[in-house]
Amino acid sequence: MWPFKRNSAHTVRSGEAYWLLRNGIGDAGAELTGSIDCDIAIVGAGITGALVADALVSLGRRIVVLDARDVAQGSTAASTALLQYEIDTHLIDLVRMLGAASAIRAYRACAASFTLLEQRFPDLLPHAGYERRPSLYLASGEKAVDTLRAELNARRNIGLACEWLEADELQRRFGCRRPGAILSALGAQVDPYRLARALFAGVARHGVRLFARTKVTEIVSEPGAMQVRTAGGHTVNAAQVVVCAGYESLNFLPRDVADVNNTFALVTEPLAKREWIDTLPLLWESARPYLYARGTPDGRLLIGGADVPFKNAAARDLLLPRQVHRLQQQYEELFGAELPPIAHAWAGSFAETRDGLPFIGRVPGVDPRLQFALCYGGNGITYSVHAGDMVRAGIEGRAHELDDVFGFGRMGTDLSTSRQRGVAGS
Repeated sequence: MWPFKRNSAHTVRSGEAYWLLRNGIGDAGAELTGSIDCDIAIVGAGITGALVADALVSLGRRIVVLDARDVAQGSTAASTALLQYEIDTHLIDLVRMLGAASAIRAYRACAASFTLLEQRFPDLLPHAGYERRPSLYLASGEKAVDTLRAELNARRNIGLACEWLEADELQRRFGCRRPGAILSALGAQVDPYRLARALFAGVARHGVRLFARTKVTEIVSEPGAMQVRTAGGHTVNAAQVVVCAGYESLNFLPRDVADVNNTFALVTEPLAKREWIDTLPLLWESARPYLYARGTPDGRLLIGGADVPFKNAAARDLLLPRQVHRLQQQYEELFGAELPPIAHAWAGSFAETRDGLPFIGRVPGVDPRLQFALCYGGNGITYSVHAGDMVRAGIEGRAHELDDVFGFGRMGTDLSTSRQRGVAGS
């Protein structure tokens, strides 16, 4: 039985996260004040936990959600929420890593997530600032042009709508000083904080109980039930447990399956020329780590990147001014213009896997009553759309068509042979 190795109650983000400032923190949720029983316990009240809870609510089970903070005040509040089908790993590289069939299914699943999201929440999404936007993937230098042209052809060959833009057209249409780019028709942006809170408000009306400021320290396998133990000394006995706690979820796995990094972001004051923001595609580039940008509903420019490996929250906080200055320099180099005045800046920690894909479902060698929704990398929300259905299939004892692509099985490893860190008795 192991506690979190990173004392993470306040380490997921730092600085002035734009979504919290724009929306307010909302009413405080109730804390867990005693031990309870339920059918399904969800650890994590961010956007992934919200989408999972929504997918499970129609099962008619007793569902409890636990979070060390309040709703969506961890990684979700720090997210820049660029919704893309494009995985951080190129399709041509993923083919070499996983084989053509799995790589193509991964990309097509990400592309399908937009329609799935829009079909599930047609009334909710407009209130969460959801809107379709094209995605512009920039070649950071001449050396990247051939790679991106090959990537363009691979995407076109599997039916993804995209085109190549030469340097002069990039400059004319978007003001970007780059040798070329892939412009994809499919993409979207959203206010992740507002969406998560709205989703939890919806599932609460169907009986889901959410407990805030309730830090989970252990998940223990017992014959009668899974025991979710909290820092307050209380226990939630559950028939099934789903961990959706972002990078903190790694502490409940027998060994690491992802690396933790810091990303930095800023948002400008509202721009005088609002029409530029209203037509701006989602921007990102081929360099790693990459610069990324989007507009906001109130006419600001949101920029992120300058990623560095995570060491601890204090080190991340000290880096914030330097990395924000780096983002400013990158913007000015890309557009050849001065960055508009910065209104707020923040940093967040996130995890990413070797292949850029999530880990969703059961873990080989670990108690099958425990599932994970580790929607890591630049496609967190895109992956989370599928996570709910995959977790539900596991609870119902069914296979899911994405299990071998987004599941732990693709690692080909029995994780129970590694040291136990967060789950005891498995």
